[in-house]
Amino acid sequence: MFGPFVHNIDPIFGKIGPFYLWFYGASFTAGFLGIFFCLKRARKQLSISLSEVYSLTIFMALGVLVFGRLVEVVFYEWEHYAFHLLHIPAVWLGGMSTHGIMLGAIIGMAIFCRVYSKSFLSIADVLAIGGAYVMGMGRIGNFIDGQIVGSVTDVAWGVKFPDAEGFRHPVVLYDGIKNLLLIPFLLLIRHFAPPRGVLIAHFLLWYGLLRIPIDFFREMA
Repeated sequence: MFGPFVHNIDPIFGKIGPFYLWFYGASFTAGFLGIFFCLKRARKQLSISLSEVYSLTIFMALGVLVFGRLVEVVFYEWEHYAFHLLHIPAVWLGGMSTHGIMLGAIIGMAIFCRVYSKSFLSIADVLAIGGAYVMGMGRIGNFIDGQIVGSVTDVAWGVKFPDAEGFRHPVVLYDGIKNLLLIPFLLLIRHFAPPRGVLIAHFLLWYGLLRIPIDFFREMA
């Protein structure tokens, strides 16, 4: 029977030597792999080689990790990290900012296009669908990690998070589902062969607009 869920998921699913394997990291790994295969499939369309596919994936992954973490630390949690500088690289402890992730992906893509003389909008259109997938997978990782609780609720699907009182809206799942549902929508638009730049514009527009009602369910400080 469907009902409230008590969140007791261990965010660590394994260990290799001294290194722990986190679901949060695995969710982004799955997202980056999705981007890689998306680019590999479209490389003839984009006139890029297989080695350039690897390079672009690495550029974007580094951009996402660096800027996603940097924005989170500097703009949202600096009061803590100013006194715990060694914790800054530990993305599994405090997560990454959505705004920083998107900024990092754009910067990584822009650097690649500048270095290899490729069309930014053409690549951005191809990666719009991959971007929706990455953001969806990242939100699933957030949920497993117990991050970003929603407001208190009595709905049947409320979640009891480890560090929050009462049952809460699983707001990160709302956002993750929204991101994943953008994929078939973008595929439909792509089917009609829109002009260059239209697909990425739709992704950015609907990602932002649909985020607004979801944020009403977030826990306010």
